Amino acid sequence: MDRARAFQILTANIKNPNLIKHHLAAEAVMKALYKRLTDQSSYAKATEDKWGIVGLLHDADYEETKDMPEKHTAILEEKIGKELEPEVLYAIKSHAYNYNPNGVEPKSAMDWSMYCCDELTGFIIATALVKPDKKLSSVDVDSVLKKMKDPSFARAVDRNQIKSCEEKLKIPLNEFVEIALKSMQSISNDLGL
Repeated sequence: MDRARAFQILTANIKNPNLIKHHLAAEAVMKALYKRLTDQSSYAKATEDKWGIVGLLHDADYEETKDMPEKHTAILEEKIGKELEPEVLYAIKSHAYNYNPNGVEPKSAMDWSMYCCDELTGFIIATALVKPDKKLSSVDVDSVLKKMKDPSFARAVDRNQIKSCEEKLKIPLNEFVEIALKSMQSISNDLGL
């Protein structure tokens, strides 16, 4: 599947502009994580695009399944599973394993990257929204890490899911936040931030 088709699927299934922005942020972060985790001698643009599609489509059935977490990713699999490469579909399904009783556990670096960055993208946006100018350019790694220590800030965000980057991806938390933040800042116009 190419990006144009993935974006068509996303916008056919997700109408909330903020959710679309979440997917765009996840796409950017996934591509950046692929670059970070890949030995540059084996870097492949096609694989980077595959990681991006995981980010772009990971919650594409969310509006339909938000009240049925056990169906999250299953509806998407029913609709487009045959169009996706098996490892892309697996990564999408595994990002929700901690709250979906029918989910599959992440195994690969691509799976864990999606799992770890999913909550972080929203957390970075929440951090930007409390800045006076509400811009990603005003956010730095220290401000994100400081907000992560405040349990009353964006309390629904699972900090442990984000912090699992250290164990599962061998990326220190501050570097993980920096990768995500820079990739999101690079598309700040698309995110309206």
